[in-house]
Amino acid sequence: MTAAAGSPRPVTVRLLSFDDPGLPEVWARLFAASDMRAITQTLEWQRTWWSVFAKGTLLLLAAEREGETLAIAPFFCDEGMVFFTGVGEADWHDVLGAGHDADVLTPLLEAAMELAPGFVGFKLHFIPEFSRTGGALATAAERLTLDRYEMDSIVSVLVDIASNAEAVRRSVSRSMRKAENFFRTNGELVVQWLTTAAEALPLVPEFVEMHVARWRLKDIESGFLRPQSRTFLERWLAVSADAGWLRMLRLEWNGRTLGMDLNWHFGTTQHSGQWVFDVEYFSRSPGQILLRHSVLLALESGMQTYDLGLGDQAYKFRLPSRTVTCPTWGLYPAD
Repeated sequence: MTAAAGSPRPVTVRLLSFDDPGLPEVWARLFAASDMRAITQTLEWQRTWWSVFAKGTLLLLAAEREGETLAIAPFFCDEGMVFFTGVGEADWHDVLGAGHDADVLTPLLEAAMELAPGFVGFKLHFIPEFSRTGGALATAAERLTLDRYEMDSIVSVLVDIASNAEAVRRSVSRSMRKAENFFRTNGELVVQWLTTAAEALPLVPEFVEMHVARWRLKDIESGFLRPQSRTFLERWLAVSADAGWLRMLRLEWNGRTLGMDLNWHFGTTQHSGQWVFDVEYFSRSPGQILLRHSVLLALESGMQTYDLGLGDQAYKFRLPSRTVTCPTWGLYPAD
């Protein structure tokens, strides 16, 4: 379809779908070669997201040279704007494989411009600073006569367990334990780890109800008031459980749910998801107890990293942590 200008071995771009039979093998290979290898970049997560939130035109583009797939750009276009698939749910985004190579990235962007109905521009969220794709975007934008803007930036917080295991353990052994002692002193506190769809899915209605109530305390509307968000949660819990990744924490106190926390084990990283608690006990800091046991699981499971996700909320810095800057890049035709 397109080729990088001046390249002795042209890069061509092919449009894919999530149902292509050979995609899993190619995706796995490119994922392993990528700078960014988060669970939300897996084919399982991406395909689940598109099955629920699909809108506009899918632009799942493969860059190939002499029959070898070098990169996959998971894009879609809505009202002329090109985004990464997973936007709104994933913390990090990137091009799989050789997205850091401007000779590969340029034809991918050019193909997206050609295929996007009523193309207006690109809005590419949360490419982490350690990914070389961000630098390649500058070169590709210049070649395609696109203006590149940093539209926004947010940080993601990571706990490096491998190098700070004892410090991490100490951070959850004092005040967080005190919060837990209240519930142990005044009843029976049971810590449950759920890993199967049969265990997790029946808890979704209660999880959603608690999420709505928790955010209502802050006068913020819960995302789960959108039916699609609940559908995605149900499908992803099932898919991730089948893959062996799901680690759902449930705290039961005196026979009722005190709180729940979603986690996933992927490689050597524990990914933290949304968490909820019974707002009746807000003043007793149930969130600290959830965080404490999630961290202990990461330690006991030999995880090297605990990914706390986007945002610089104060509770994340109770742990020995570092931040990763994640800019959003806008690319628009030059005036």
